[in-house]
Amino acid sequence: MTTISCPVCDKSEGIKLVKEEKELAVRDELITVPVEYYKCSNCGEEFLIPDEENDPFDAAYRLYRSRHNMLQPEAIRDFRRRYHLTQSELATLLGLGGATISRYENGRLQDETHETLLRLVMDPNNLQRLITNSSGIISSGKKKRILQAIKGEKGTKAEEIERLITLNLQHHEPDEFNGFKRFHRDKFLNAILYYCVDGELKTKLNKLLFYADFWHFKEYTLSLTGTRYAHIPFGPAPDEYHLYYPVLERQGIIKTEEIEYTDFTGEKLISQMKPDLNIFSESELRILASVKEFFKNYSARMISDYSHREKGYQDTATGDIISYLYAQYMG
Repeated sequence: MTTISCPVCDKSEGIKLVKEEKELAVRDELITVPVEYYKCSNCGEEFLIPDEENDPFDAAYRLYRSRHNMLQPEAIRDFRRRYHLTQSELATLLGLGGATISRYENGRLQDETHETLLRLVMDPNNLQRLITNSSGIISSGKKKRILQAIKGEKGTKAEEIERLITLNLQHHEPDEFNGFKRFHRDKFLNAILYYCVDGELKTKLNKLLFYADFWHFKEYTLSLTGTRYAHIPFGPAPDEYHLYYPVLERQGIIKTEEIEYTDFTGEKLISQMKPDLNIFSESELRILASVKEFFKNYSARMISDYSHREKGYQDTATGDIISYLYAQYMG
């Protein structure tokens, strides 16, 4: 067992491990994270022991990225490795300093401009243009291999959806914004299929998914699908749903029909295959069915108005991710 000594008085007796929550400032925003530190009862000094697995600043940065829908370090690293790019090559392609990518992959918080550049280059079409037009950065042989990999990825629908989900959804660590559960692609997909068997307006579907996840969290302190929900004008909706649904349609998993109303045009999503309900537990199936039954006579406008009264929606602004901790206030 390692003996801990105070860095000030050098005494090892009277050293106490303290566990508590603290607010850390990240870009003028206070982030509450669990912190472990030692306190010396002899001189009163408080000190941390370096530990990569228990770094409060890393935890704060991760939570900040999660709140602001920014790429986590492993998402950047996985993307770069998938195309066999070195950190230096990727940085040079983006016009960044040589050590920039290394810092971000090791936990440094990226600035907004660099976040935008990274998001753009992760689109295969943009990467293809960069690689094609680059000169003197990547060898001709490697350039050819990268372009072949991009062509293969763009041509494979299954990989298209995997790329979307990996980059935008699954890389969020379990926290209050996904209901302390990593995004579960199959449960999210089959929840959509379940609610759209007879067709459902997109606006209402977004709310049904929201209530299924938040009601399950309220009862079991764990979300059903691990989906993050954003505050948008028509009420809570799965974060980046506007990217996800078109991919499902291209896969032939759902079909979209435009429905003409007196004052607006709505999009109706219709399942093209049966949901696999075996993937859900009994409690999850019960919550899915309860939500469907409760809102069966609600129009899209009615359920939208209903969701606007939720405290989690009222306490957030457009674009914010809604914390599952607000589930406790639901009726």
